[in-house]
Formats: sequence, C-alpha cells, structure tokens
Amino acid sequence: MKRILAAFTMTAVAVSANAAPMVPNILAHDWAVGAFNADGTAEYSTNGVAPDTLTYTRSTANGEVVGYWPTWPSPAAFPVLDLAGFFGGDFAMSVLFDAQDAPYVGTPSTLDVSLTGTGANELGNDLELWGRVSAGGAPPAGLMWGMEIERVSLYGYSHWDALIFEAVGTITGGSLADLFGVTGFTGVVRGSIDFLFGDSAGGIIPNFFRPEYDPSDDILVDVRAGFSGEVGEGVVIPEPMTAGMLLLAAAALARRR
Repeated sequence: MKRILAAFTMTAVAVSANAAPMVPNILAHDWAVGAFNADGTAEYSTNGVAPDTLTYTRSTANGEVVGYWPTWPSPAAFPVLDLAGFFGGDFAMSVLFDAQDAPYVGTPSTLDVSLTGTGANELGNDLELWGRVSAGGAPPAGLMWGMEIERVSLYGYSHWDALIFEAVGTITGGSLADLFGVTGFTGVVRGSIDFLFGDSAGGIIPNFFRPEYDPSDDILVDVRAGFSGEVGEGVVIPEPMTAGMLLLAAAALARRR
C-alpha cells in the first residue's frame, strides 16, 4: 500500500511540474505591466541548441509599469512613476526555457507548444520593478519589487503570434514588498507574449513555434516580443487533474494512518 501510494503521489508531483497552465492567482499587490525594449534589443532569442531566453532590460525610456493595486482587486489603484518622476516605472525580467512537454491535452483544445524553464539571472533578481508609486506615504523612488523566478511556462498554439506566459517564484524585497511585509512570500506573473516576426530591414522571420517545438532545436534567431500582463503576490492553482490526484493521495494516506 505504501509503495502504491508513494508512486501515485510522485506521479501527481511530476504532472504538476509540467507546463500545463499554472493559473497564477494574484491575491494582492497587483502591478500592471506592458514591456518592450525601447532600445531595440530583441527580447526573445532561440540561441541555437542552448536554452531560449526572454529578456526585458532596464531603460529610462521604457515606462512599462503603469499601475499598482495594493489590495487587488479592491480599489484604489495608483499610477506608477519612473526614477525621474515621469509616468511609467521600469520593468526588467530575465528567464530561460530549456525543455518542452507538449502536447498538453486539456480544455478547450490541445496545446501543441508548451515550454518550461526558470529564471536566468544568476547574479540577482530575475524580475525587478523600479520607480515609485504616486501616493501619499509611498517610499521614495528606487527598487519597488524584486522576485526570484523558480518556474516559467510559455504555451499556446503553433504558428500563432502570441503565447501565454506564466511564472512563479519568491518575492525578494523592494520598497513596497518590505512596506507591506510580503518579502519571502510567493510571487506570480501572468500575461501574454506578442511576437513580431520581422527583422530590422523589414524582412519576415518564419514563426519557429512549430508543433512540439523544443528549445534545444538548432535554430538561431532573435525576435521582438512584447509582454502585457501582471505581477503580484499570489499562488498557483493546480490544474484539475493534478489537484484531484494530490487530494486522492492525501486522503489515502490519512485513511491508512
């Protein structure tokens, strides 16, 4: 019985590690973000057989973090300013994709692109929000929110120009995270990546996201990719099958005891 239960639980954990939708649920401290590298640096790189990377760099010209809801989804929402006091804070993120687990058969249809990975910055935070919140009593301008990303998921349909991006990790600090005491809590990211398959000369780069695309495929291209979504403090909701298996395993263990 113990061997069967252990194997069943391990299967549930393995399934939960897949790139099947993580469904990040933001509980509070919701930041609205629209990111695109203003200096023209390509955000998504396939890097040949090495892991794919998705990178958004800091720049005073970006103005990407536009709103903050401390008690999401309840009002009020506050505008975010950059370090110089202009509208729009600065967003930086660095992640990598080193595996794939497509196809994912779910509702409403099968996802044939499903990449997995983690944060890519080995020297510091994988995600940072810089600037200040325009509200009375808010901390001075600086690092507002930092996050160490532990798991990322990029999924959708092959040959489409947009994929869903999700991430989960640990909030590492920053003025707002420290102010509200959520440093060390779980942080999540959710949104979409919109790909622009074209080069600087106006040529069109073929969409390389074919069915069951793998980051280890020997493809070497750099493409522009905009991120629109949210960052916040929250949790990841297991997909129904995984949650059911975990609950069943827990119930069996309780009954055995």
